[in-house]
Amino acid sequence: MRKFLLSVLICCFGASAGAQSITLLNLMNLTSLNNKQAADDIAARKAFKLQYGEEVDGFLVEGYTTTAPKNKLETINVGRGFKLASGGVLHTASYVSANPQDVVNLMGQVKGANLKQTFHGADDKDNIYIYDSFLYHMVVRMSFDGTRSTIDISQKQVFVE
Repeated sequence: MRKFLLSVLICCFGASAGAQSITLLNLMNLTSLNNKQAADDIAARKAFKLQYGEEVDGFLVEGYTTTAPKNKLETINVGRGFKLASGGVLHTASYVSANPQDVVNLMGQVKGANLKQTFHGADDKDNIYIYDSFLYHMVVRMSFDGTRSTIDISQKQVFVE
């Protein structure tokens, strides 16, 4: 009986916690998609809507925001990248949240994504965490005042001999 009651309590708390609207693996997968594919993927979640699109360094960067209240606002930016000499593009996906707990939740998924922490430090306004894997580079910035937290995930160039 205690186990059942504890299970129900955990489920109810989890449902009311208001977790972020995307998982770390989904965010990582957005880096391998072009803008059209990323738009389809994000639209399928029904939690985000296209807010803006602008050209930055030759790339069309699109920003999607949640329809949540401002204190729970989340933004996903796709389209930024780095053009390789071979003609390929390494994409970057960004996640921004007004609620630092959302980013902490995503950081909790790092182990399952095979990312290893390579740096932890701070600048004058943010705590900075850097994670790396064979395919991805992730930078997490969490402001000291708790008003904004960001995650930038970039593809890495893979050399095959």
